[in-house]
Amino acid sequence: MIGRVLAALILVFGAWGLRAEAAQVVRVGGYDFPPFVEMDGSGTARGVTLALIDAFNKAQSQYEFQFVATSARRRYADLAEGRFDLIFFESPEWEWAAKGLPVDFSNVFLRGGEVYVAPAKPGRGQEWFDDLKSKRLVGILGYHYGFADFVADPDVLARNWNIKLVSSHRSAVEMVLAERMDVAVMTDSYLWAYLARNPGARERLLVSDRYDQRYNHRILVRRGGPMDVESVNRMLAGLERDGTLARLWRTTGVLR
Repeated sequence: MIGRVLAALILVFGAWGLRAEAAQVVRVGGYDFPPFVEMDGSGTARGVTLALIDAFNKAQSQYEFQFVATSARRRYADLAEGRFDLIFFESPEWEWAAKGLPVDFSNVFLRGGEVYVAPAKPGRGQEWFDDLKSKRLVGILGYHYGFADFVADPDVLARNWNIKLVSSHRSAVEMVLAERMDVAVMTDSYLWAYLARNPGARERLLVSDRYDQRYNHRILVRRGGPMDVESVNRMLAGLERDGTLARLWRTTGVLR
């Protein structure tokens, strides 16, 4: 009897080991880009990207998706060195084509954008955002902005625009609330989440009706990696069909 039990256990754990060994690791790069990736002081990442990685892992057993931290400016070099295979919530417009790196992009799976935010003042309306050149702007280091033709070089931005670059969206919105800056540029999904957590700030901020840019979020796929873009598209389509993506957007609050 004991021998049969041991044999059964060996079969079970042996099969589990084969499945685990067969799962191919796919590294998902991510940089501080709230609410998609938010890095805390200890270097721990959280956010929508991590939730989507979890959904990818639960949906299949062929691949094991693992998060790899990078930065907005370093991600190009890290991709070229093969440090990661995918990045979620990316765009071809963000210098990838200009740098000539070997990447493909999935189908669009989420839309969003960046808005302008200013201190609310009596009599101040949407015309406040018409002339950005005369304003003290605040943005995020390494990000690409429509008003600057998607150039992210800090020296070019400093030379051509009166812009201060900081490392976090929270710093940007708090500088506007303190009236240290005239206009912040930030992702709409971060702004809605911030206002949900800080409802008292809603009346103190003027949000632009027009967008600096519209996001057509895709997954960047490194050519020659463990997954090709067709496989990524099939995974996204499956998660769309079974309602996983809709539930994820709803629970993470990325849609207003």
